[in-house]
Amino acid sequence: MWLTMEEASWWPSGLARGSMQDALSNQELTTKWGTLSCFDVELAMEASWWNEQEKGCWGLFSELNVQSVKRILQQGNHTLLQLNDTYSALVYSIPTGDSASMLARKSAWADALKSSSLLLPVAGMTLNGNDAILVFPHFELTYDADIQWISTELGHAQTSLEPFSTPNDQNRWNQRLKSVEDALRPNTLWRAPHTKHTVGLPSLRVHPSWIGRAEGKRVLIPMNQRVSERLLCGDERLPALAELIQMEGRWVENNGYARDDIEEMLGSWSSSTPSTWSSKKALSTVLGGAWIWRYYDVLFSYAEAVLYDDKKGLESAKSWLKDVTRLQAHLGVLRVWKSGVWVGLTTMIVAYYGWQINSMTPSFAIGVALAGALLSFASNRMYWWKDPSPI
Repeated sequence: MWLTMEEASWWPSGLARGSMQDALSNQELTTKWGTLSCFDVELAMEASWWNEQEKGCWGLFSELNVQSVKRILQQGNHTLLQLNDTYSALVYSIPTGDSASMLARKSAWADALKSSSLLLPVAGMTLNGNDAILVFPHFELTYDADIQWISTELGHAQTSLEPFSTPNDQNRWNQRLKSVEDALRPNTLWRAPHTKHTVGLPSLRVHPSWIGRAEGKRVLIPMNQRVSERLLCGDERLPALAELIQMEGRWVENNGYARDDIEEMLGSWSSSTPSTWSSKKALSTVLGGAWIWRYYDVLFSYAEAVLYDDKKGLESAKSWLKDVTRLQAHLGVLRVWKSGVWVGLTTMIVAYYGWQINSMTPSFAIGVALAGALLSFASNRMYWWKDPSPI
Protein backbone atom coordinates (compact mmCIF):
# COMPACT_ATOMS: atom_id res chain seq x y z
CA MET A 1 0.00 0.00 0.00
CA TRP A 2 1.41 3.39 -1.04
CA LEU A 3 1.33 6.22 1.47
CA THR A 4 0.52 9.74 0.41
CA MET A 5 3.15 12.44 0.88
CA GLU A 6 1.10 13.84 3.76
CA GLU A 7 1.23 10.46 5.57
CA ALA A 8 4.95 9.86 4.99
CA SER A 9 6.87 12.24 7.24
CA TRP A 10 10.14 10.82 5.94
CA TRP A 11 9.53 12.22 2.46
CA PRO A 12 11.63 15.40 1.85
CA SER A 13 8.78 17.30 0.24
CA GLY A 14 10.69 20.59 0.17
CA LEU A 15 13.39 19.51 -2.30
CA ALA A 16 12.35 16.08 -3.64
CA ARG A 17 12.12 15.61 -7.37
CA GLY A 18 9.82 12.98 -8.84
CA SER A 19 7.17 10.92 -7.09
CA MET A 20 7.37 8.93 -3.90
CA GLN A 21 6.15 5.82 -5.72
CA ASP A 22 8.99 6.01 -8.25
CA ALA A 23 11.53 6.62 -5.51
CA LEU A 24 10.41 3.57 -3.52
CA SER A 25 10.23 1.38 -6.61
CA ASN A 26 13.74 2.35 -7.69
CA GLN A 27 15.12 2.56 -4.13
CA GLU A 28 16.53 5.93 -5.14
CA LEU A 29 15.43 9.42 -4.18
CA THR A 30 16.51 12.51 -6.11
CA THR A 31 16.56 15.95 -4.48
CA LYS A 32 17.85 19.37 -5.41
CA TRP A 33 20.92 18.66 -3.28
CA GLY A 34 21.69 15.21 -4.65
CA THR A 35 20.59 11.59 -4.80
CA LEU A 36 19.99 9.20 -1.92
CA SER A 37 18.98 5.59 -1.45
CA CYS A 38 15.54 5.00 0.03
CA PHE A 39 13.88 1.96 1.57
CA ASP A 40 10.21 0.98 1.60
CA VAL A 41 9.36 0.32 5.25
CA GLU A 42 6.08 -1.33 4.25
CA LEU A 43 8.05 -4.29 2.90
CA ALA A 44 9.38 -4.95 6.38
CA MET A 45 5.86 -5.16 7.81
CA GLU A 46 5.54 -8.69 6.38
CA ALA A 47 7.12 -11.33 8.62
CA SER A 48 7.98 -13.52 5.64
CA TRP A 49 10.09 -10.73 4.11
CA TRP A 50 12.58 -10.91 6.98
CA ASN A 51 13.24 -14.58 6.42
CA GLU A 52 13.98 -14.11 2.69
CA GLN A 53 16.71 -11.43 2.84
CA GLU A 54 20.39 -12.04 2.23
CA LYS A 55 21.93 -9.08 0.41
CA GLY A 56 23.50 -6.52 2.73
CA CYS A 57 22.60 -8.49 5.86
CA TRP A 58 25.02 -8.90 8.76
CA GLY A 59 25.11 -10.27 12.28
CA LEU A 60 22.23 -12.50 13.39
CA PHE A 61 19.89 -11.42 10.59
CA SER A 62 19.54 -14.93 9.11
CA GLU A 63 18.73 -16.32 12.57
CA LEU A 64 15.97 -13.88 13.54
CA ASN A 65 13.15 -16.27 12.52
CA VAL A 66 10.58 -13.46 12.45
CA GLN A 67 6.99 -14.61 12.99
CA SER A 68 5.33 -11.30 13.78
CA VAL A 69 5.99 -7.62 13.09
CA LYS A 70 4.42 -4.72 14.96
CA ARG A 71 4.90 -1.03 14.19
CA ILE A 72 5.66 0.80 17.46
CA LEU A 73 6.51 4.30 16.23
CA GLN A 74 7.06 6.22 13.02
CA GLN A 75 8.90 9.51 13.48
CA GLY A 76 10.37 11.29 10.49
CA ASN A 77 13.04 9.13 8.90
CA HIS A 78 12.83 6.51 11.66
CA THR A 79 10.38 3.65 12.14
CA LEU A 80 10.54 1.41 15.20
CA LEU A 81 9.28 -2.15 14.79
CA GLN A 82 8.91 -5.01 17.25
CA LEU A 83 9.92 -8.41 15.89
CA ASN A 84 8.26 -11.26 17.77
CA ASP A 85 8.82 -10.41 21.44
CA THR A 86 12.56 -10.72 21.10
CA TYR A 87 13.91 -7.88 18.96
CA SER A 88 13.38 -4.22 18.15
CA ALA A 89 14.22 -2.95 14.66
CA LEU A 90 15.04 0.64 13.77
CA VAL A 91 14.29 1.17 10.09
CA TYR A 92 15.55 4.13 8.05
CA SER A 93 13.37 5.18 5.12
CA ILE A 94 16.41 7.12 3.90
CA PRO A 95 19.64 5.41 4.99
CA THR A 96 22.13 8.11 5.95
CA GLY A 97 25.26 6.26 7.04
CA ASP A 98 26.67 3.16 8.69
CA SER A 99 28.15 4.64 11.86
CA ALA A 100 25.57 2.98 14.14
CA SER A 101 26.15 -0.52 12.75
CA MET A 102 29.92 -0.09 12.79
CA LEU A 103 29.80 0.26 16.58
CA ALA A 104 28.79 -3.40 16.68
CA ARG A 105 30.57 -4.65 13.57
CA LYS A 106 34.00 -3.42 14.70
CA SER A 107 34.78 -5.87 17.50
CA ALA A 108 37.26 -3.56 19.27
CA TRP A 109 34.66 -0.80 19.48
CA ALA A 110 31.96 -3.20 20.63
CA ASP A 111 34.23 -4.59 23.36
CA ALA A 112 35.09 -1.08 24.55
CA LEU A 113 31.40 -0.19 24.80
CA LYS A 114 30.35 -3.25 26.82
CA SER A 115 30.57 -1.35 30.10
CA SER A 116 28.54 1.60 28.75
CA SER A 117 24.76 2.12 28.61
CA LEU A 118 24.80 2.03 24.83
CA LEU A 119 22.62 -0.74 23.37
CA LEU A 120 24.38 -2.18 20.34
CA PRO A 121 22.59 -3.73 17.36
CA VAL A 122 22.95 -7.47 16.89
CA ALA A 123 21.97 -7.54 13.23
CA GLY A 124 21.10 -5.28 10.35
CA MET A 125 20.77 -4.73 6.65
CA THR A 126 22.60 -2.16 4.57
CA LEU A 127 21.47 -0.56 1.34
CA ASN A 128 24.33 0.69 -0.82
CA GLY A 129 26.57 0.53 2.25
CA ASN A 130 24.27 2.52 4.57
CA ASP A 131 22.12 1.23 7.41
CA ALA A 132 18.55 0.58 6.26
CA ILE A 133 17.73 -1.65 9.25
CA LEU A 134 19.30 -2.01 12.67
CA VAL A 135 18.10 -4.88 14.86
CA PHE A 136 18.54 -4.57 18.62
CA PRO A 137 17.67 -6.79 21.56
CA HIS A 138 14.11 -5.88 22.47
CA PHE A 139 13.71 -2.50 24.15
CA GLU A 140 10.83 -0.14 24.90
CA LEU A 141 11.11 3.59 24.52
CA THR A 142 11.04 5.39 27.83
CA TYR A 143 10.38 9.04 28.50
CA ASP A 144 11.47 9.20 32.14
CA ALA A 145 15.19 9.60 31.46
CA ASP A 146 16.48 12.92 32.80
CA ILE A 147 19.04 15.06 31.04
CA GLN A 148 21.65 14.44 33.74
CA TRP A 149 21.56 10.67 33.19
CA ILE A 150 21.58 10.97 29.39
CA SER A 151 24.52 13.41 29.40
CA THR A 152 26.53 11.37 31.90
CA GLU A 153 26.01 8.11 30.03
CA LEU A 154 26.77 9.74 26.68
CA GLY A 155 30.05 10.96 28.19
CA HIS A 156 30.90 7.50 29.52
CA ALA A 157 30.25 5.92 26.11
CA GLN A 158 32.34 8.54 24.33
CA THR A 159 35.16 8.07 26.83
CA SER A 160 35.12 4.34 26.09
CA LEU A 161 35.84 5.19 22.46
CA GLU A 162 38.68 7.63 23.24
CA PRO A 163 41.40 5.05 22.37
CA PHE A 164 39.99 5.01 18.82
CA SER A 165 39.95 8.78 18.39
CA THR A 166 41.50 10.58 15.44
CA PRO A 167 43.47 13.86 15.62
CA ASN A 168 41.98 17.33 15.36
CA ASP A 169 40.61 17.75 11.83
CA GLN A 170 39.46 21.36 11.96
CA ASN A 171 39.91 21.92 8.22
CA ARG A 172 37.36 19.26 7.37
CA TRP A 173 35.03 20.36 10.19
CA ASN A 174 35.15 23.90 8.86
CA GLN A 175 34.56 22.57 5.35
CA ARG A 176 31.31 21.01 6.58
CA LEU A 177 30.21 24.46 7.72
CA LYS A 178 31.12 25.92 4.34
CA SER A 179 29.17 23.20 2.51
CA VAL A 180 25.94 23.91 4.34
CA GLU A 181 26.45 27.69 4.19
CA ASP A 182 26.91 27.44 0.42
CA ALA A 183 23.68 25.46 0.09
CA LEU A 184 21.56 27.67 2.36
CA ARG A 185 23.06 31.16 1.88
CA PRO A 186 22.14 32.11 5.47
CA ASN A 187 24.07 35.44 5.50
CA THR A 188 26.33 34.07 8.22
CA LEU A 189 29.91 32.85 8.04
CA TRP A 190 31.84 31.28 10.89
CA ARG A 191 35.01 29.24 11.08
CA ALA A 192 36.89 28.23 14.17
CA PRO A 193 40.20 26.76 15.26
CA HIS A 194 40.12 23.95 17.81
CA THR A 195 42.60 22.86 20.46
CA LYS A 196 44.79 19.84 19.81
CA HIS A 197 42.75 17.97 22.43
CA THR A 198 39.60 18.30 20.33
CA VAL A 199 39.60 14.92 18.58
CA GLY A 200 37.27 13.02 16.29
CA LEU A 201 35.32 10.04 17.63
CA PRO A 202 33.19 7.24 16.19
CA SER A 203 29.66 8.63 15.99
CA LEU A 204 26.92 7.76 18.51
CA ARG A 205 24.25 10.36 17.68
CA VAL A 206 22.25 9.83 20.86
CA HIS A 207 18.78 11.40 20.66
CA PRO A 208 16.95 12.26 23.93
CA SER A 209 13.66 11.01 22.45
CA TRP A 210 15.22 7.63 21.67
CA ILE A 211 16.13 6.34 25.11
CA GLY A 212 15.14 2.75 25.76
CA ARG A 213 14.58 0.32 28.58
CA ALA A 214 15.93 -3.18 28.06
CA GLU A 215 15.89 -5.90 30.70
CA GLY A 216 14.90 -3.32 33.29
CA LYS A 217 17.78 -0.94 32.53
CA ARG A 218 17.79 2.38 30.69
CA VAL A 219 19.85 2.31 27.52
CA LEU A 220 21.04 4.75 24.87
CA ILE A 221 20.14 3.93 21.27
CA PRO A 222 22.86 4.81 18.71
CA MET A 223 21.56 6.48 15.57
CA ASN A 224 22.88 7.80 12.27
CA GLN A 225 23.22 11.37 11.00
CA ARG A 226 20.41 13.47 9.60
CA VAL A 227 19.37 13.34 5.95
CA SER A 228 20.66 16.85 5.19
CA GLU A 229 24.10 15.98 6.57
CA ARG A 230 24.27 12.96 4.30
CA LEU A 231 23.30 15.08 1.30
CA LEU A 232 25.57 18.06 1.95
CA CYS A 233 28.58 16.56 3.71
CA GLY A 234 28.65 12.78 3.90
CA ASP A 235 30.16 10.89 6.84
CA GLU A 236 32.66 12.50 9.18
CA ARG A 237 34.02 11.93 12.65
CA LEU A 238 33.10 14.84 14.88
CA PRO A 239 34.32 15.76 18.38
CA ALA A 240 32.54 14.48 21.47
CA LEU A 241 31.43 18.04 22.26
CA ALA A 242 29.75 18.30 18.85
CA GLU A 243 27.60 15.26 19.58
CA LEU A 244 26.70 16.59 23.02
CA ILE A 245 25.58 19.87 21.45
CA GLN A 246 23.50 18.05 18.83
CA MET A 247 21.82 16.11 21.63
CA GLU A 248 21.28 19.44 23.42
CA GLY A 249 19.60 20.81 20.29
CA ARG A 250 17.11 17.92 20.17
CA TRP A 251 16.40 18.33 23.89
CA VAL A 252 15.65 22.04 23.43
CA GLU A 253 13.40 21.29 20.44
CA ASN A 254 11.37 18.88 22.55
CA ASN A 255 11.40 20.59 25.94
CA GLY A 256 12.12 24.27 25.26
CA TYR A 257 15.16 26.25 26.37
CA ALA A 258 16.05 26.33 30.05
CA ARG A 259 19.49 27.52 31.12
CA ASP A 260 19.47 25.14 34.10
CA ASP A 261 19.05 22.19 31.72
CA ILE A 262 22.00 23.32 29.61
CA GLU A 263 24.20 23.84 32.66
CA GLU A 264 23.26 20.41 34.01
CA MET A 265 23.87 18.82 30.63
CA LEU A 266 27.33 20.31 30.19
CA GLY A 267 28.31 19.71 33.81
CA SER A 268 27.23 16.05 33.80
CA TRP A 269 28.94 15.38 30.51
CA SER A 270 32.15 17.12 31.64
CA SER A 271 32.29 15.02 34.81
CA SER A 272 32.26 11.78 32.79
CA THR A 273 34.73 12.66 30.03
CA PRO A 274 38.49 13.44 29.94
CA SER A 275 39.18 16.87 31.42
CA THR A 276 40.89 18.01 28.21
CA TRP A 277 37.55 17.72 26.35
CA SER A 278 35.88 20.25 28.63
CA SER A 279 38.80 22.45 29.65
CA LYS A 280 38.47 26.23 29.51
CA LYS A 281 40.18 26.34 26.13
CA ALA A 282 38.21 23.40 24.72
CA LEU A 283 34.98 25.25 25.58
CA SER A 284 36.31 28.69 24.67
CA THR A 285 34.07 30.51 22.21
CA VAL A 286 37.04 32.28 20.60
CA LEU A 287 38.39 28.81 19.79
CA GLY A 288 35.03 27.50 18.63
CA GLY A 289 33.93 25.69 21.76
CA ALA A 290 30.27 24.88 22.31
CA TRP A 291 28.99 27.82 20.27
CA ILE A 292 30.54 26.81 16.94
CA TRP A 293 28.81 23.42 17.29
CA ARG A 294 25.52 25.10 18.16
CA TYR A 295 25.95 27.10 14.97
CA TYR A 296 26.66 23.85 13.11
CA ASP A 297 23.61 22.15 14.60
CA VAL A 298 21.28 25.05 13.83
CA LEU A 299 22.55 25.24 10.25
CA PHE A 300 21.58 21.62 9.75
CA SER A 301 18.25 22.18 11.48
CA TYR A 302 17.78 24.96 8.92
CA ALA A 303 18.72 22.49 6.16
CA GLU A 304 16.27 19.90 7.51
CA ALA A 305 13.53 22.52 7.56
CA VAL A 306 14.22 23.41 3.92
CA LEU A 307 14.41 19.74 2.95
CA TYR A 308 11.10 18.88 4.62
CA ASP A 309 9.32 22.18 3.99
CA ASP A 310 9.03 22.78 7.73
CA LYS A 311 8.06 26.44 8.01
CA LYS A 312 8.07 26.51 11.81
CA GLY A 313 11.54 24.96 11.94
CA LEU A 314 12.75 27.37 9.28
CA GLU A 315 11.65 30.43 11.23
CA SER A 316 13.18 29.07 14.43
CA ALA A 317 16.55 28.49 12.74
CA LYS A 318 16.53 31.92 11.08
CA SER A 319 15.73 33.59 14.39
CA TRP A 320 18.64 31.84 16.12
CA LEU A 321 21.05 32.73 13.32
CA LYS A 322 20.30 36.44 13.81
CA ASP A 323 22.02 36.18 17.19
CA VAL A 324 25.15 34.80 15.51
CA THR A 325 25.82 38.23 14.00
CA ARG A 326 25.84 39.80 17.48
CA LEU A 327 28.08 37.06 18.84
CA GLN A 328 30.51 37.49 15.96
CA ALA A 329 30.56 41.26 16.53
CA HIS A 330 31.60 40.57 20.12
CA LEU A 331 34.31 38.18 18.91
CA GLY A 332 35.50 40.94 16.55
CA VAL A 333 36.00 43.23 19.55
CA LEU A 334 37.97 40.47 21.25
CA ARG A 335 40.26 40.23 18.26
CA VAL A 336 41.03 43.91 18.73
CA TRP A 337 42.03 43.15 22.30
CA LYS A 338 44.12 40.25 21.08
CA SER A 339 45.97 42.55 18.69
CA GLY A 340 47.08 44.49 21.76
CA VAL A 341 49.23 41.48 22.68
CA TRP A 342 51.19 41.81 19.46
CA VAL A 343 51.43 45.57 19.79
CA GLY A 344 52.88 45.08 23.27
CA LEU A 345 55.38 42.50 22.07
CA THR A 346 56.39 44.74 19.18
CA THR A 347 56.91 47.63 21.61
CA MET A 348 59.21 45.46 23.72
CA ILE A 349 61.26 44.49 20.65
CA VAL A 350 61.53 48.12 19.55
CA ALA A 351 62.73 49.08 23.05
CA TYR A 352 65.39 46.38 22.98
CA TYR A 353 66.81 47.34 19.60
CA GLY A 354 66.55 51.04 20.40
CA TRP A 355 68.75 50.46 23.43
CA GLN A 356 71.15 48.30 21.36
CA ILE A 357 71.74 51.03 18.75
CA ASN A 358 71.87 53.75 21.39
CA SER A 359 68.82 55.59 20.09
CA MET A 360 67.24 55.19 23.56
CA THR A 361 68.75 55.62 26.96
CA PRO A 362 68.73 52.48 29.09
CA SER A 363 66.15 53.92 31.49
CA PHE A 364 63.88 55.07 28.66
CA ALA A 365 64.17 51.68 26.90
CA ILE A 366 63.28 49.88 30.13
CA GLY A 367 60.23 52.13 30.55
CA VAL A 368 59.07 51.46 26.98
CA ALA A 369 59.61 47.72 27.39
CA LEU A 370 57.64 47.68 30.66
CA ALA A 371 54.81 49.60 28.99
CA GLY A 372 54.80 47.05 26.14
CA ALA A 373 54.79 44.14 28.59
CA LEU A 374 51.91 45.71 30.55
CA LEU A 375 49.92 46.29 27.36
CA SER A 376 50.51 42.73 26.21
CA PHE A 377 49.55 41.26 29.59
CA ALA A 378 46.46 43.43 30.01
CA SER A 379 45.25 42.76 26.46
CA ASN A 380 45.63 39.01 26.88
CA ARG A 381 43.79 39.04 30.20
CA MET A 382 40.97 41.12 28.74
CA TYR A 383 40.78 38.84 25.69
CA TRP A 384 40.13 35.74 27.79
CA TRP A 385 38.05 37.53 30.42
CA LYS A 386 35.59 38.70 27.77
CA ASP A 387 35.41 35.26 26.13
CA PRO A 388 31.64 34.46 25.97
CA SER A 389 30.36 31.76 28.30
CA PRO A 390 29.85 28.33 26.69
CA ILE A 391 26.25 28.35 27.97
